[in-house]
Amino acid sequence: MNLKHVTAAAALAVAMLGLAAPVNAQNAEGVAAVVNDKVISTFDVRQRATMLLLFANLQPTPEMLERARAQALRDLVDEQLQLEEAARYEVTVSGDTIDRRMTEMATRAETTLDGLTSNLARAGVSVGTLRTQIRAEIAWQRLISGMYGSRVRISANDIEETQQRIAANARRPQYEMSEIFLPADTPQEFNEMEQGAMRLLEQMQQRAPFPLVARQFSQSPSAAAGGDLGWISANELAPELRAVAERLQPGQVSLPVRTSTGVYLIAMRNRREGIPDGAASIVSLRQISAPASRSNSLDRLRRRAAGCGDLEDDIRGIQGASILDLGQTVEADLSPDIRSRLQGVAVGGGSTVVTSGDQANIVMLCSRETGGSAIPDRQQIEDRLREAELSMLAERYLRNLRREATIITRQ
Repeated sequence: MNLKHVTAAAALAVAMLGLAAPVNAQNAEGVAAVVNDKVISTFDVRQRATMLLLFANLQPTPEMLERARAQALRDLVDEQLQLEEAARYEVTVSGDTIDRRMTEMATRAETTLDGLTSNLARAGVSVGTLRTQIRAEIAWQRLISGMYGSRVRISANDIEETQQRIAANARRPQYEMSEIFLPADTPQEFNEMEQGAMRLLEQMQQRAPFPLVARQFSQSPSAAAGGDLGWISANELAPELRAVAERLQPGQVSLPVRTSTGVYLIAMRNRREGIPDGAASIVSLRQISAPASRSNSLDRLRRRAAGCGDLEDDIRGIQGASILDLGQTVEADLSPDIRSRLQGVAVGGGSTVVTSGDQANIVMLCSRETGGSAIPDRQQIEDRLREAELSMLAERYLRNLRREATIITRQ
């Protein structure tokens, strides 16, 4: 997002949306929705719609204005529910916190905080519109973190299974992709989201950047990163998306794709073939040895190990234990015995205990890089799984709030 200059599109959006009037004109505006006892005015909706178009650098065609207003109304309803729930649990967000988030936004847009607010003003958007959006976003994040953060438990098995799946997927075709996701439940919503996706696609065909559009309109966790999914295996995609991805070439954006949960647009940025077993796979290993009488202690260590960073501390309770750094080597060059012992071992884990004479040892797999791309370590996997779990819980929570609230829309 580059907001150094207000685009002609933004100026036209102001004219078409009728937002050049003073802010106090809000008092004369109609009611777009009532959420419990809180009124959302048509002025609020038009302000948010203009901001959406401005930040996404979209042309304000009649179709896009309609889409932006619909998106703005949904966002405002959800944010009101989020703010009400946060207030119920006494979750607050200071003005300084909002200022810092706005400064971060300005930096990403290659401008200053003053520049950001000036650009909003020139587009006819009150800075309060952005501050309210940020307040709701931060309050909701804090509420979800406080309510569920300590309850989300990622098991060692979850981490190991994920790492093994990633390593296996590295051998399948991979795509560097971005996504825009518009959720839908009912047939009517699917039709509306499909039409909305087509409008977004038309704008991107007129040079609107995919990341900016994704950041403003996508409803998936990747929206904050402009829809960026990074490298993903074909096997990790929903069947409907996999079939489309197989045909897309780098630089192409798909037509809207229906899945069981909503409508997607996917952008193919790059693609590569899978890596053959052992090819270009570099592993870093350490061997931990101890007297055979301590083999049970070694087994406990390898079961609870979460990487190689704390091995020196981990072995202090094992009498006679020592660590030998085996360095880095191409996995295909390992001896058959070592390769066999590491079969199925996740990064950060250890092999089963092997006893030879009066000594026992385990081999720790500290890292693995496949095809120049590192397999995430245990901490990275745990962070990803935790984020996905919290995102799912947050969506379920919000869905329940919608179900229980009194929401009347008048647009």
